Amino acid sequence: MRVNRPIPLLQALGLILLAQLSCAGPAHAIQSHGPPEGIYVHLIGHVLYGLAMLGFAIRIRLSHLAVRKSWQLMALGALILALWNGWAFIAHVLAIHVPATDFITNKQGVRMWVALHTPVDWLYYIFKMDHLLCVPAILCIYLALRRMNGTPLTSLKKR
Repeated sequence: MRVNRPIPLLQALGLILLAQLSCAGPAHAIQSHGPPEGIYVHLIGHVLYGLAMLGFAIRIRLSHLAVRKSWQLMALGALILALWNGWAFIAHVLAIHVPATDFITNKQGVRMWVALHTPVDWLYYIFKMDHLLCVPAILCIYLALRRMNGTPLTSLKKR
């Protein structure tokens, strides 16, 4: 009788991949874009992602899926993500107009704070709080997927 075992080649490739991942360099959370093309490409990405999420939300609302609570949550999450992309777009544009002297940097030269001298500084500060939109959007999508999976919310309390 033949036993189904993973192919040795796949096991070797898995080990090589694991070794590569363990030797990876640092992953920095902040990415700067080279002027001016980098920021343009990034802004185009926000526009396309926002339009995709808006289209996704509209397609859900116009389909027969809109009667299910899980898909309503998914559409809400997509709509909030579309708003988040617009919000982040504005923050990036405002960042261009904040003078470099208004940023307070740490010893490594990383921008840590912004001194609020002008209305543009204040708007930049407000629009940098994009997590106030992004986190609820991801939560809606998580709850939608959880509902689609059929896993009750009470199972979280048991862990």
